[in-house]
Amino acid sequence: MKHYWLCLLSILLLARCAQQVAPTGGKKDVTPPELISATPPNKTLNFNGQDIELFFNEYVILDNIQQKLIITPETDNPYTAKQKGRSVLLSFRKEFQDSTTYTFNFGDGIKDFSERNPVQNLKLVFSTGPTIDSARVYGTVTDLRSNQPIFDALVGLYQIQDTINPEKKKPYYFSRTDSSGVFAIENIQAAPYRLIAIDDKNRNQLYNPKDERIAFLDSAIQAGTDSVGYNLQLYLSDVTPPRIQRTLPKVNDYTVVFNKGMDSISVRFPNADSLPYLVSSPTDLKFFNPGNAPDTPLAYIVGVDSLGQTVEQEQKITFLAQRGKERQLEPLTLRTSPDRNQPLARDFNYSFIFSKPVATLKAEEIQLQNDTLVKKPLADFERNWNFYHNELTVTGRATARDTIKWIIPAGAVISVEGDSLPPTLIKHPVLKNEDYGIVRGKVNADSAAHFIVELVNKESKVIRRAYSSPYSFERIPPGEYRLRVVVDKNNNRRWDAGIYKEGKQPEPIYYFPSPITVKSNFEFDDNDFTIPSKSTD
Repeated sequence: MKHYWLCLLSILLLARCAQQVAPTGGKKDVTPPELISATPPNKTLNFNGQDIELFFNEYVILDNIQQKLIITPETDNPYTAKQKGRSVLLSFRKEFQDSTTYTFNFGDGIKDFSERNPVQNLKLVFSTGPTIDSARVYGTVTDLRSNQPIFDALVGLYQIQDTINPEKKKPYYFSRTDSSGVFAIENIQAAPYRLIAIDDKNRNQLYNPKDERIAFLDSAIQAGTDSVGYNLQLYLSDVTPPRIQRTLPKVNDYTVVFNKGMDSISVRFPNADSLPYLVSSPTDLKFFNPGNAPDTPLAYIVGVDSLGQTVEQEQKITFLAQRGKERQLEPLTLRTSPDRNQPLARDFNYSFIFSKPVATLKAEEIQLQNDTLVKKPLADFERNWNFYHNELTVTGRATARDTIKWIIPAGAVISVEGDSLPPTLIKHPVLKNEDYGIVRGKVNADSAAHFIVELVNKESKVIRRAYSSPYSFERIPPGEYRLRVVVDKNNNRRWDAGIYKEGKQPEPIYYFPSPITVKSNFEFDDNDFTIPSKSTD
């Protein structure tokens, strides 16, 4: 028995001694690996091998190298990547193209073993010919609508051909933008190219017009050692033909879903069996069952997208059969503009926006309370319904010193489905004229030019619009804003996207150089724009 306990104790001690314990103490390694040498060495000429090996000063690992390594020009030459201690070996299946300069940008695809610090600015250049190409193209990529820099956008150079289709052809040279939207394509052959940028979301180097933005120049550029910087502005132009993608039948409603956002949707009932409906989102058209709907009424639907493409379809509206004696309705909800608890001007335009078309609204029961004593029924205000009868716009004046309250009792609003809005109380602080700021300016342009001046907030939401010069935006709540002017070439009072296949550029947008911080009781004048003549052609 004594021998048994001695053996057991020995085993436990051996196990404890063999246990791996992370070392404690010492400074964390924050130094990235350094490249000691490479085969071939950087800027090698007349290279004819198929293997590339990099040697570092410490152990390294590969991190998604197949995606992060950018090789230009684009080459259809598969390779394998192996990490061997302090080296990385790339073995290519085929020989490289003759008399060509290749650039390998590794990004953060190689990191140290211990702390995963990426190798910094690792780049390898070699030529299969007697010279290294030294031309370059550089610039910035921003979003046309927000003027914000785009990170990780693909910027490509395409060799000049009769047709260049970025949906099917990858760029010959390419680069990706950094967090500031800056790109640089270096060590390229001095020649003419087409310059195109896309926000390559799936990283396949091809343009998907349905959900990827694009920017392109009207004519070819000449790449050289002293190339000018180019500013490319990405925009979304979904040229996919519109169609009805699916339908969502329920007991109380029937939704028609389009494959993309529609600019306008119209409905006609050819057999006079009409239903209440509304466009609940740019892609969704919802019909409501008032409880006595005819069997499968027919609706003729026409949708038009932002590019003017049209879809027309006859659709039978079939509600699901009701289960049980009582209808289970989605609740009737309300939102307002301005939003609840947001400041309201004394002279206001106010909107009640309901989730369903409204059958009955008892305007005499809904009241606006000014401060604590004075109440005024909604019936005393000027008001108008929208086409779908789910949005009520009210024009009036508040006499409250500090706060107003909309008081909506139970049963005052009844939807087409017969349900009512629960008791609702909505509050808004009231701002005096001196609590607001004023933004003024003018637009210098040709007399025949059409434009839209827009004041947008930090979320790029349009706060005010003007269509003439000089312009004046009054009663602007304090905050930070941007000013921009849209060149409205076709005078349809909206911004229109471009179409790459047709060589059509989007309508230009110019931003005021810096944000505007609006303060209470302050006027901001001389916020002027000058539209170049070429932009209005």
